[in-house]
Amino acid sequence: MIFRLSSWGKQSPNWRSGNLKRRKIHLILFMKFQQIAYGSPAYHKALLLRDVVLREPLGLALKDDDLSQEASQWHFGLFDGDYLIASVIAAPKSKELIQLRQMAVSGQFQGQGCGRKLVEMLEKNLRGKGFQKIILHARIQVFEFYIRLGYIPLGEPFVEVGIPHQRMQKTISQPRS
Repeated sequence: MIFRLSSWGKQSPNWRSGNLKRRKIHLILFMKFQQIAYGSPAYHKALLLRDVVLREPLGLALKDDDLSQEASQWHFGLFDGDYLIASVIAAPKSKELIQLRQMAVSGQFQGQGCGRKLVEMLEKNLRGKGFQKIILHARIQVFEFYIRLGYIPLGEPFVEVGIPHQRMQKTISQPRS
């Protein structure tokens, strides 16, 4: 699926005047949401994106993790041409329940609505597959992002990969009669 995302608000310095006047830049992207095949070139792009966005800031590396379970999980991405803007993993837990993992948005696209669009498109895809509920472990610094998308916190915060997380869930469809 291809769609256009328009976003106002990115600030850029105007160097000509010698000061840091800020001006708004209009960003228009034509992006494509698609499933990523495990082991494909796009999967390796997603690994790199996840490593840069999620692991390196913590002094960790994905190469140190056992990723063998990812072969049975679903990988999705948001692309601008061949460029991977954002990625996420969906790990089925049952016929009705799925867990989102490893959500990452490329640094220059953060705050532009790309993460929101990826989650919305993924939820639509998962509803079509019959899933009713999504769970995830949100890093505390992105907790509000998921609240705005309708996710609710479950239980108390906990530590995972050395940083605080909050378990969250969202009902995306009702049981079929």
